[in-house]
Amino acid sequence: MTLAISAAHNDARLEGTRSFADMGASNSRIYLYATTQPATGADPAGSPVAIITLAKPCGAVVDNLLVLAQNDLTGDLILATNTVLWARWISGTDALVADGTVSDSTGTGDIKLAGASGTLVYSGGRVLLGACTIG
Repeated sequence: MTLAISAAHNDARLEGTRSFADMGASNSRIYLYATTQPATGADPAGSPVAIITLAKPCGAVVDNLLVLAQNDLTGDLILATNTVLWARWISGTDALVADGTVSDSTGTGDIKLAGASGTLVYSGGRVLLGACTIG
């Protein structure tokens, strides 16, 4: 038997995630990496290719999903040319929120990049957060 929670309980969990991510004076951020994804929370073994700054609040619960929102709708600066493989979401207090995979908008990644085919990004360009929901 699988434990099934109510929609109201799920929404409360998602609001808790949003509140956790928004703690502190800073905005929460999603760091994009081209390194092999380590165990959750482990050293990323490299510098981020780009950092997506989320809005504050970082999203909203809509239809039983937490929908994340980028702070700058024109995108965030890409720091290095590379293929993005995974992402780390950090709270406004620099605490780990989550690690996950990355894909383009048609892929199955936990974090989706908009406006590109694949996840190859170019230094000096802008990275746009695509549909990014947590259920």
